[in-house]
Amino acid sequence: MDEEKSTTAKQAERAHNILPDPYGSGFIRTDNPLERTLEKWEVQERRRLQAGKFARNKFLMMLRIMFGFSIAIVALFTALIPSESVTNPLQVFLIWFVPVGMAILPPLLASESMWSATQAKLSLRELGSLHMTHKQSLRSQPGMDRVLEGLIDVRRHIWTNVSLGMMALFLLGFATAITVDTIAWNLALLVAMTLGFAHMFHSIFTSETVRQQGDLMPYLAHHSPTHHPTQLGSILSEMLVLHLDPDLTIEWNEWMKNFNESVLPGFDKSQSWERLLYVLYLEMKSEISSSEALDEIKEFIRNDAIEEMILNRNNLFHWRSFQRLISHARNWQPGAFQLLERLQLDLISGRPEYLRSEWRMDVALDKMCVGGAGHLFIALNNQSFEEKVARIEVICPDGEPLSRDHRFEVAPCPPPTGPVLLRNDGENDALDWMPRYLQRGVVLWLSIAWNKTNNSLQNVQVILRDSEGIVIESLVLQTYSTRGVNQNNWNKKKDEERVRKLSLRPFPNFTD
Repeated sequence: MDEEKSTTAKQAERAHNILPDPYGSGFIRTDNPLERTLEKWEVQERRRLQAGKFARNKFLMMLRIMFGFSIAIVALFTALIPSESVTNPLQVFLIWFVPVGMAILPPLLASESMWSATQAKLSLRELGSLHMTHKQSLRSQPGMDRVLEGLIDVRRHIWTNVSLGMMALFLLGFATAITVDTIAWNLALLVAMTLGFAHMFHSIFTSETVRQQGDLMPYLAHHSPTHHPTQLGSILSEMLVLHLDPDLTIEWNEWMKNFNESVLPGFDKSQSWERLLYVLYLEMKSEISSSEALDEIKEFIRNDAIEEMILNRNNLFHWRSFQRLISHARNWQPGAFQLLERLQLDLISGRPEYLRSEWRMDVALDKMCVGGAGHLFIALNNQSFEEKVARIEVICPDGEPLSRDHRFEVAPCPPPTGPVLLRNDGENDALDWMPRYLQRGVVLWLSIAWNKTNNSLQNVQVILRDSEGIVIESLVLQTYSTRGVNQNNWNKKKDEERVRKLSLRPFPNFTD
């Protein structure tokens, strides 16, 4: 009985395999969904870069602005001299077909590809792809909500621009299909002219949005840290990392693992990282030549790692992209880099009041606090030979918070015995001392605010005390609290384009 049942089951299975598939061939996909998502992201990413590069063309940017202006002028000319104007909607379509496509389609395609590529990348991060060792929800990372809102704003601007242009063009064609000198004819031309000028001004105000398209670091321009630690370990490296968007932070952590393995034995990894950034910062400012910068980097990083990790343009992080990231952080927080430059100046000048003091405190406050909010940076170094405790008190009259008190232990960092050169063949130069000061010092990043409706001069007092509460140094800073948040954001967006050009520059000539 059991044998008969087994035989019957086998015959049924063979019959099932012989029968045709009622759903048709390929109805059920057996490929990996992760591969499909990766495929989609690669396609959208290529399209985003190509369309973005095309949309940023200077000629097309000007055509985008002149498109609405041309429609407005034609509508005005038609209303004044109807006998000399186009009288057929088909003619309007043929005349404006090419300008419409060149002015509107590239930014639209770039923004939509950007959004699709972002959604695919979010999925890939959650699935654990893209060279990640573990799955990670990118949406929940701090700052990603602002990035997504920024991308939504870009799409909104592009679609608004498209709608204004198409409605103006439609009404211009509609006016040629109705009776001349009627109320509908005059109204159609009037609205077309109005929408044409609206399209022109909108194109001007959103030109920076179009210039952001096609960026290899697409989320960087939409990110700035709204939450940050009060106490930083370094001005340069931590400021740079804090200004990375959440997606770049993931790639950065993977890169740093390889960098730590590339540091030559005997060199401190954290100081090597500070020194690399500082050398690239000086080369970016043309204070040292590219050959000198490369020679300095070769002192603490393996040669093969330099070629693969710093001079390889195919990588996301390389010589020029590092300099772009430094400039990006400097653009958002110039006060922090004022501390960096003054520290370099003190080391080179070797002023006695600086070298003989047990403490070195430097402060930087925004000259103008836009919208009533500003950033205060305080750098402190213990220039003795033993670890000490220090207290810093910040008093902000009429502001929030009114008073703040910070206490911390500061590692020893004895100063040089005299002035040092920026670069020297030996070890006693600024390129050696700067990373040491940056790593062993303490930096406070404090946010302060006043009533944003008041335009007035404000004072901030910074007091340094020792462990027993005795005042060592006291400084009073002044800033102007003013309105104008929109203008400030506009200026920063314009600076973002200048910063982006750094990564597009060719690699330096190392034979200088």
